[in-house]
Amino acid sequence: MSSAPARPFLGVDGLLAEARRRTGAVIAPLLERVEPRAAEVLAYQWGWVDAEGKRVPEGGRGRGKAVRAALVFAAARACGRADAGGDGLLPAGAAAVEMLHALSLLHDDVMDKDEVRRGRPAAWRVFGSDAVETAVRTLTPYALDLVFADSAEAPGQEARPGRAEGLRASVRAAGLLGHALVRLGQGQALDLALEDEPCPEVAATLRVHADKTGSLFACACALGATPETADDLAVFGEHLGMAFQIVDDVLGIWGDPAVTGKPAGADLTARKKSHPVAVALAPDPARADAAVPRRLRELYALCGPWTPAQRGEVRGLLDRSGARSVSGAAAREYERSALAALARVCPPSGEAGADLRALAAFAVGRSC
Repeated sequence: MSSAPARPFLGVDGLLAEARRRTGAVIAPLLERVEPRAAEVLAYQWGWVDAEGKRVPEGGRGRGKAVRAALVFAAARACGRADAGGDGLLPAGAAAVEMLHALSLLHDDVMDKDEVRRGRPAAWRVFGSDAVETAVRTLTPYALDLVFADSAEAPGQEARPGRAEGLRASVRAAGLLGHALVRLGQGQALDLALEDEPCPEVAATLRVHADKTGSLFACACALGATPETADDLAVFGEHLGMAFQIVDDVLGIWGDPAVTGKPAGADLTARKKSHPVAVALAPDPARADAAVPRRLRELYALCGPWTPAQRGEVRGLLDRSGARSVSGAAAREYERSALAALARVCPPSGEAGADLRALAAFAVGRSC
């Protein structure tokens, strides 16, 4: 494996800005080809425009956007891919990953009736559920088609040198994206099913996280990797995605709205059975206060919205349960597992994996 080219370390903000710039250059022309209303929904979802269609400055789009795309480029640099800094399949793959992520969020917000996303009204609240569903159906095929753009030939065109190799790379990329798309659907179905479970197993919650978040992180890292490093970098991505989502679950209950982009305790208001909630609901003979899970199950079984007093009681019970500490420890364990997989490709003493390690620290260190 060749070493990654020397370059100034960009830091997390630089990595995310680079990813937004390079994927934006791919996605913007694509939106000109879709139906105008769908393009309006998608431009809003990506944070490019506000609800009135006015352009949003780069600085107002949120630091957390494009993490998955940044992983594509960082993985490519980590394994020394020659086109890590140029044009080609990498920007297309990174853009496709961001498309799948955007589509999953659009679906999630409609199905969960979440009204706020990244500090502003969710797309379905602005445009309506039907417009959002149309946008999702419109864009899904483009995400997979993107990775074939460079390998396609016009009829009668003379075969280009290296076309067969490029086509094989495109087929591989499409396979990775298709597998991630299937897992996203599986994860969303299980997520909805668990909402009807009075006491969902922690392991089931982790399966949802693996399919809905780990799948895209793994896909992103594998898209950037060489065939020889793809397995280890996919494991790095999968486990980092698990850590990222568990941290998100903690922030959904205890997080600062300035960090989450959602109202304080948004997941409590929505009564989501996230990782900390599943931990707190689980019967545990070793738990000192056995009344906590019992009372939580009673409150989650109530029909209709909680009163402010009931919501406060749930928050207090979760505090007493120790679930925040358990979830934090689980996130850190997944982070350690991710970094161990990365070390098989990039030794910690070297510089090749610096970008990936920086993104991992950012993903898990968001005020958990």
